Amino acid sequence: MNKRIIFHIVGGIVGALIYYFFFDETTLGQVFIFFIAYVILSYLVDIFLERRRNKQRHSVDTSVDDEKVTAFIEAIGGIKNIISTDYESSRLKVVINEVDLLDQEKLKDLDLNGAYLSGNQLQVTIGSNASDFSRQIAELIP
Repeated sequence: MNKRIIFHIVGGIVGALIYYFFFDETTLGQVFIFFIAYVILSYLVDIFLERRRNKQRHSVDTSVDDEKVTAFIEAIGGIKNIISTDYESSRLKVVINEVDLLDQEKLKDLDLNGAYLSGNQLQVTIGSNASDFSRQIAELIP
């Protein structure tokens, strides 16, 4: 048997015993219904959470090529609008001069995994190759 199924069954047994001992006048039928409901619902929640984890693991990395970097630079207002660039894990961090020059529609068209603007710092989820993206942009900054 799968370890996860055993985990849910043991959890159901413990929950059913707690239900039986702490509530007066419970019948074995009620305990059995509690056990079945717990096992089914907890297993469904586990399946749902596993699907979400798998979806997050398989998020596509943004490709790093000259066209993508050029399009990104244009979307944030040009190379002169960039003060500095850095990366952390899968995120590219770009400090920009003027927020008004950002073209959000162009950023959406780049098919990035996500973008967040805080003050004058733009954080973009690129993927595992965020360091390459940052390095290419940094080479172009005067």
